Amino acid sequence: MEAPLREEEVTVFLLTLLILAGVAVLWMAMQSRRRIREMEHRERLAMIERGLVPPPELDPALFERRTGMTSGPEPHSAARSRSIGVMVIGVGLGMMILITFAGGAPSMGVGVGGAFVVLGAAFYINGMLIRRQETPEAPPANRPISPMGPKPPSDIAP
Repeated sequence: MEAPLREEEVTVFLLTLLILAGVAVLWMAMQSRRRIREMEHRERLAMIERGLVPPPELDPALFERRTGMTSGPEPHSAARSRSIGVMVIGVGLGMMILITFAGGAPSMGVGVGGAFVVLGAAFYINGMLIRRQETPEAPPANRPISPMGPKPPSDIAP
């Protein structure tokens, strides 16, 4: 007769599955990003072969803002605050699990880890509120942007 699974074995098994799933998701995201970059590169090469001037590669976000294709990048402070919030929530959950199982004190684990989770949630919410308050800059007037630079005024003969 087999011995029943202990709680520790089940916990280790589940944590191992979660870690492996996280690694798999990261790998898939990296592969997807690689394929997208490859398609962008092929598109750029095809434009050059056809004699078209591709948009500037150094700052494509600025190019898109100037042409009115997008409303502009997200403010750095909002994105940074949300990123910090997510990291602190992760640290809090990790401390909660560590103190609960390694220290054998579930109430201490929930107390200490929960405090970090609440702090991280506050950072995340702050980032969401900052994003709503800041308005993106308006694109300039509908003037076509020439890749060759500004055109001379029409009243001056070349």
